[in-house]
Amino acid sequence: MTQPTGQPTRWPRIKAYREAVQTPDLCFTDADLRKAAIHKAAGGFPQVASGRSAVVFKATVATGTIAIRCFTRAASDQEQRYRALQAHIGEFPPPYLVRFAYRDREIWVENGRFPLVEMDWVEGRPLNEWVCSHLGEGRYLIDQAAAWLFMAGDMLSHRLAHGDIANDNCLVTESQLKLIDYDGCYLPGLSDKHPGESGAQHFQHPRRNGHYAGDMDAFPTLVVFLSLLALHDDPSLWKRFYTDKNLIFHDTDFQAPGQTPIWSALAASQDPWVRQLTTALADMCRAPVDGLPSLPHVAQGAGIQLSRAAPWTLGRGDAVPVPVPWWQQAELAERLRRRPVAGQPAGQQAGPLPDTDVSQPTAPIPPTAPTPTTPTTPVQPVRPMPGPPVRSPWRQRHPVAFALLIILAVLAALIVVGLLAQP
Repeated sequence: MTQPTGQPTRWPRIKAYREAVQTPDLCFTDADLRKAAIHKAAGGFPQVASGRSAVVFKATVATGTIAIRCFTRAASDQEQRYRALQAHIGEFPPPYLVRFAYRDREIWVENGRFPLVEMDWVEGRPLNEWVCSHLGEGRYLIDQAAAWLFMAGDMLSHRLAHGDIANDNCLVTESQLKLIDYDGCYLPGLSDKHPGESGAQHFQHPRRNGHYAGDMDAFPTLVVFLSLLALHDDPSLWKRFYTDKNLIFHDTDFQAPGQTPIWSALAASQDPWVRQLTTALADMCRAPVDGLPSLPHVAQGAGIQLSRAAPWTLGRGDAVPVPVPWWQQAELAERLRRRPVAGQPAGQQAGPLPDTDVSQPTAPIPPTAPTPTTPTTPVQPVRPMPGPPVRSPWRQRHPVAFALLIILAVLAALIVVGLLAQP
């Protein structure tokens, strides 16, 4: 039996793929993949991770460690979508995307050949796991919020939308945010090629349904950005509202804006930005799904103003260009950290960073303003220049262990003094 032309009538299951990759020299056609060393889990079986539409194997080839993504269900215009995306982003993808290659009829499973996507391996953690491990470490949550604001603006400049912002598709490394799973990406050339999916429910607009356009990431990026700022202000929100597949919002919250407990909790936040962004998100829930303002526009409406006049600054009354280059995100995060706190007089501004001109701020854009299809002043894609991760001292990240070491050191000193004092 051979695989029929076009889309397969039946896609392999996880077990079939796991059996196939145990003999890479037989199942693959690509010369490098035939020599791949498939990573094994306990028991000697191939290490595998599964999602809604694919399974992923980790492998080592001559060029390094890769992810082999094998499909378990059909996606509309799959090959065309991946090849169009690859051509669109060019040889050097933005720093939040990973390099990949779509390989048609590459892997032999059971009695047919099926496509796969070979991607750079990302040694990161899903967004929810990363957030959970950094609760109470405010600077990390703020750094991540800055990364989301950068990414949202940069994707606008690339005329690109991901389509399925969710925990499992957002991996965080020590220094970078990475988006994976490009089955539902939007490009202008694919506007009539709906992928047949609407994203993870706890991140999507309540009426997303079949909406497929360049603005489809506006809602989920605000959900993540607001969640990060809210958790920085009040880490206890995690225990109250996190339930494995979300951050702090559920799909039922989006269906009843302003009426469920999370809305009340955020409305009482000490952070004025959290309160304003909460109002903006509630307004989005009530609005039609098409034409929603982008995250940079909503942030600007909350007091984070965007302009070319004052580069690389962020703060109440200051101005920020979008996108912010990756290697200057540290200054963006620093401005987020220095925003006004509760009780600060209205209109008082955080001090500008050194050598910063804030003399020409622009007027805020209301959260309900329409989002343009393309930015008014597109910028050229830049080659990623990620810097080393900035980590707090060990004693701050592990205060309990540090305190125990101090106690042990004092006890040891007392013992030595006692021994020396003996006749």
